[in-house]
Amino acid sequence: MTEGYATAPDGARIAFEALINLMVSPQWRWSHPGPPSVLGDDTMTPRARREHRRASERHDAWDVLPGVTAPTLVLHGTDDAFAPVRNGTLLAIPGATLHLFDGARHAYFLERRDEASAAVLDFLDAHPLRDRPRA
Repeated sequence: MTEGYATAPDGARIAFEALINLMVSPQWRWSHPGPPSVLGDDTMTPRARREHRRASERHDAWDVLPGVTAPTLVLHGTDDAFAPVRNGTLLAIPGATLHLFDGARHAYFLERRDEASAAVLDFLDAHPLRDRPRA
């Protein structure tokens, strides 16, 4: 995705910039030169990219969310336009813990790496795995 950016047609560069702006804030981007690592795997084939997009577009687990019984942590950036923050607050997972990253966009885990890591580790510490009989 990032290879050939400088020689890409104008339309591709415009799309690339739009995607970066959905993923990270301008402030984060200015302090982290170069393309963010979340923009794809340069080794993926065009077919793999198409299939990944197709799978993402068709994925819909909404109906099964109320049946989730495992402790669940929902992480979300408040400035995420790609998947608006209200999506995070609407998740119908009973008892889920919602952690919002103020001012972060879709790639909150880049913009707020330390805070995101701490939130996950704290959640895991609060919900240790237990030995469970296998079904």
